[in-house]
Amino acid sequence: MPDQIDEIKAKVDIVDLISEYIRLKQAGTNWKALCPFHNEKTPSFMVSRDRQIWHCFGCGEGGDIFSFIQKIEGLEFPEALRLLAQKAGVKLVSQDPQLTSQKNRLLDVTQMAANFWHKTLLDSKQAQPARDYLKKRAVSDQTITDFKLGYAVDSWDTLINLLKNKGFRDNEIFLAGLSVKKERGENFYDRFRDRLIFPINDVHGNEVGFSGRTLKPDEKEAKYINTPQTLIYNKSLVLYNLDKAKTEIKKQNLAIVVEGQMDVLSSVQAGVNNVIASSGTAFTLDQIRILKRYTTNIAIAFDTDLAGESAAKRGIDVALGQEMNVRIITLPHGKDPDECIKNNPSDWTNAIKQAKSIMDYYFDQTKSRLDLTQVDGKKEAAKILLGIIAKIGNRIEQTHWLQKLSDLIQVPEDILRERLPRPKQVYDSKVAENDTAKAEPLKSKKLMLSERILALVLKFPQFLSQLIDELEVEIMTKEEPNELYKELIVYYTEDIGNSFDNFDYNNFKAKIKSAKLAQLADTLVLLAEKDFFDFDQETIRQELTKMVNFLKRDYYAGQLKELEAKIKKAEEDNLAPKEIEKLSWQFEKIIKRINLLD
Repeated sequence: MPDQIDEIKAKVDIVDLISEYIRLKQAGTNWKALCPFHNEKTPSFMVSRDRQIWHCFGCGEGGDIFSFIQKIEGLEFPEALRLLAQKAGVKLVSQDPQLTSQKNRLLDVTQMAANFWHKTLLDSKQAQPARDYLKKRAVSDQTITDFKLGYAVDSWDTLINLLKNKGFRDNEIFLAGLSVKKERGENFYDRFRDRLIFPINDVHGNEVGFSGRTLKPDEKEAKYINTPQTLIYNKSLVLYNLDKAKTEIKKQNLAIVVEGQMDVLSSVQAGVNNVIASSGTAFTLDQIRILKRYTTNIAIAFDTDLAGESAAKRGIDVALGQEMNVRIITLPHGKDPDECIKNNPSDWTNAIKQAKSIMDYYFDQTKSRLDLTQVDGKKEAAKILLGIIAKIGNRIEQTHWLQKLSDLIQVPEDILRERLPRPKQVYDSKVAENDTAKAEPLKSKKLMLSERILALVLKFPQFLSQLIDELEVEIMTKEEPNELYKELIVYYTEDIGNSFDNFDYNNFKAKIKSAKLAQLADTLVLLAEKDFFDFDQETIRQELTKMVNFLKRDYYAGQLKELEAKIKKAEEDNLAPKEIEKLSWQFEKIIKRINLLD
C-alpha cells in the first residue's frame, strides 16, 4: 500500500488538485490563495508544487494531497485514498481492513446498483416501456449511456437478491438507501420498482444516490422518489450533473441552473454543457460553496416569484449573500427548458444569452406589476425590493441598488437605508467551526522567531555557518524548532563536512526520522519562500543577525533573573562572600554579553 500511495502522489499534482477547489494565484515559484478553512481577507494559504505541500499561515492547517482532500471534503483517509486513486488512475489492490471504510463499502453498493439498472434498461424486455418513454422524450442512446440511465423492474427483491449474491449484506443495502425495511419482521424490499432511474453523482462522479421516475403517471404514487439521506448521500451537498459539467462551467465561467434531470439531458443534447439541476430544492450554503470552486456566476432557468418564498427564491437569497452574480433566464411562454429545446433549440441558447441580472429582473417585474405613481405601489415596491437588496453581501453593490430604488419610487436613499431589513443570519457550520475551535493558537515571539530563523537557513543554506557560530542550541525555543535545529547541525557538521555547497534539502529531509519534524521543515521552507523571496544577501544577513540577537537577549534576560534570585537567597542565607562574588561575576559576564549585542 505505501507504494500505491507514492504512485498516487506522483501522478496527482497538488496545484492542479487544489485549483479544482479554490482559485490559486502564482506567487514566485509557489501559489497562494484565500484559505478555504477560515475567514481571511489577505491570502495566507500557500501551495508548493516543488514539494507537493500546502500550508495556511493563518490557521496552521497544512499537509499533502491526502490531508487536503480529507479536510475539504470531510473524508477519512480510506475515502480520500479511493478518491485520489480514481484521479490518478491507480487501481487499489489491497484489501487491508484498515483501508476499507463503511462509506467505501456503500459506494461499492451504489455503483453496482447503477451498473445493474443501466444494463437492465439497455437489454431487458421488461424495460421496453422505459425505452419507449425515453424515445418519446427524444433522449438519445448516447445520452442514456453518458448519464448511465437505468430501469428498476417491477419486483420486490430483484436488486436485493443481486446485491446479496455479490456479497453485500442486507444492512449495507439498506444503509445505501436501496431497500426499505418491512413494517413487520426483519425482511427488506427494493425501494425502486418499475421506475426510470437517474443516478445522482457526487462532484467526483461517484454514484451516491438515485432518483426514480414512475412510468405510470395516472396512478396515485409519487412522480419521483429519491434516495433518503445516507452516509454517502446528502442532498444539500449534491447538484445533478456537476461532476460532468464542472470543467465546462469553469471554462465558460457560468453555471446554468435548471430544475429537473430531463432539463439537464435536453440541454446537453442541445450543446449547452455547463448545466446543473437543483432538483427542485433551494440552494444550500454548502452547494453554493461547492459551486464557487468553479464560478461565481449562475443563470437560473425556473420560476422565480419575487414576492414568494419558493425554493428558487430562497436559493437566490443564499447565492446573493455569498456574493454570487445571479442572472435569470426567461423562457418563451413560460415553458421549462426541456419543452423549449424540443420546440426550438435556438430559443434556449438565445434565452441564455439574454439572461438578465437578478436585480434588473426584479426591478422590471416590480415596474410591470405595480403602479408606482401611487403611494401604495411605492410602499409595496420598497417592501419587496428592500428585502432582496438586504440579502446582497457586497456593500458597494447594495448601495448601487438602493440608489436605483430611490430613483424609481422617488424616496430619498437615506430613508430607504433606514428601512433596510437586517438579513437573517444563515448558520454556516463550517465557518463557525473554522473561526473558533480550529483557530491556530497565538505563538510566542520566541517560537515565531525560531521558526523564521530556521526557515531562512533552510532556504539559504549559505548562512548555516553563521547561524551555528552565533546561536547555541539551548538558546533556541525548547519546542519542535529546537529539535529540527539539532538535526540541521548534525547534517551540516557531520554529513556534508561544514560545506553549504553540499547542502541538499531533500537529502537532509530524508535523514530526519520524525515525520512531524520533516513536515515542519517543509512548512518552514514554504514560509521562507512566502516572506523572504525578494531578499538580497545583505538583507538576509541582517535579518538573521537581528533575530538571533533577539533570542540571545531573551535567553540572557532569563539567566539574569535566575542569578538575581540566587544572589538574593545567598545573601539571606549568609553564604560565604566568595560564593556571592562568583554569582555576581556571572551576572556581570552576562551583562557584557548583552552589551556586545548592541
